[in-house]
Amino acid sequence: MVVRIAGKRNPQTNYKQSTYCIAYLDILGGKSLICEDSDNIFLNHLNMFFEDAICEAEMAQIFSKQDVIVKFFSDNILIAIKLNANDEKQVDKLTKLLNIAGNIQTEVLGYGYLMRGAIVEGDFYHDEKFVYGKALVEAVNIEESVAIYPRIIIQKQIQELLPQYCYQDNDGEYYLNSFLYCSAMSYVGFKISLLGMLREYANNPRIKRKIIWAITYYNKYYSNPYSFNSMGVPLITEKEIEDIINKPPDSCKPEKNEVEY
Repeated sequence: MVVRIAGKRNPQTNYKQSTYCIAYLDILGGKSLICEDSDNIFLNHLNMFFEDAICEAEMAQIFSKQDVIVKFFSDNILIAIKLNANDEKQVDKLTKLLNIAGNIQTEVLGYGYLMRGAIVEGDFYHDEKFVYGKALVEAVNIEESVAIYPRIIIQKQIQELLPQYCYQDNDGEYYLNSFLYCSAMSYVGFKISLLGMLREYANNPRIKRKIIWAITYYNKYYSNPYSFNSMGVPLITEKEIEDIINKPPDSCKPEKNEVEY
């Protein structure tokens, strides 16, 4: 039994926040997926995504001497990299963080999950026990209130430094163009995943709207002849979408309509 000494004590630490760029990523519908994961498939997928993120962070340390922090809690991933005043490598650091975030989002999509998030710069502290900071609060708020769709919103000051990695959406927000980081044949898995999710959630207007957004983004990227790795990629047609949406309601799994996204 631990007995605490009565009265107030002064903290024995002197933690201080520093300037970081952080990416906060969330798998949509994670709460429901966890609660329904009786066969532990989602658990093991999460572990695989985490291990891959750790591997990328380690590669960044080996090849570019950049210390990338990766934290995983439930279905959320946090990636952070420290920025220094007048840092000559700031663009390289931000590019690496965007690269890792994009790779995670597209890997997750290939396994049939949608992800959204935010990338911001600001005050942040971390150690082996916990994470803390205004940047984290801002990123979580953007993910929950602004992102809405499966997109990773990028803070304006970061977008201005790296405009080539971003798309601007109809609402004026900038988001990470994650398809930039895909191999040439990845589109096969993306198309299968997107149509499969649409088929599964066709009776849920809220989820369907987010899947349609992802399909629109897929078509936008792969229809651009100047996009890297887009040559010859088949788009998702209106007919394919309509054939799924117009099927009788009983062709969709009713229990999936209650998933929170």
